[in-house]
Amino acid sequence: MEHRITFSSEGTILEGMLENPGAKRGVVITHPHPLYGGDMDNPVVLAITESYRKAGFATLRFNFRGAGNSDGEFDEGYGAIRDLLAAVYRLKSEGMEEVTCSGYSFGTWICLSASLAHPVTTDVMVAPPVTFLDFQTSPCNRGPNLVISGTQDSFADFETVKGMVPVWNPDARLHVIESADHFFSIHLKEVSRAIDDYLAGL
Repeated sequence: MEHRITFSSEGTILEGMLENPGAKRGVVITHPHPLYGGDMDNPVVLAITESYRKAGFATLRFNFRGAGNSDGEFDEGYGAIRDLLAAVYRLKSEGMEEVTCSGYSFGTWICLSASLAHPVTTDVMVAPPVTFLDFQTSPCNRGPNLVISGTQDSFADFETVKGMVPVWNPDARLHVIESADHFFSIHLKEVSRAIDDYLAGL
């Protein structure tokens, strides 16, 4: 069962929801853009979290600075990267041998940015908003391993995502959800199934 925690990111107090069943593997899940209502209780974030929980991972979803009851203010994402690193460190303090990060929308940008500059692995990216944010088209030694994209996503143009995935990681799996927009409102179960299938193969 999840329980509410707080932890520090360079003195900024963040809130999160942690579940650790005594697992050796853990995942930090990141949420959509704080300035547009994104937080750790987003339905897609919850679906990602549940898939990892079912697969036996310890999970930590949290609010970036300026979101929910986390302290601080949004600063164009620079602080959010540091928040992610602090969350990974917090989960590792639970005794994890391996901690990865996965996210949705803006959260994928933070995960990938962290993986390109720090020893943090990005695992699953759901709807990376490549037409809204400036994603680097650089090879990444640390993921992503699964990218989920809808064909009707105005924030994550499918053809652009399709071209970027093999640059990020030639071995990454791209799962396409026909007719899905950025919010996956009627396609949430398919998002869950795609992650479940991927995790079952690990």
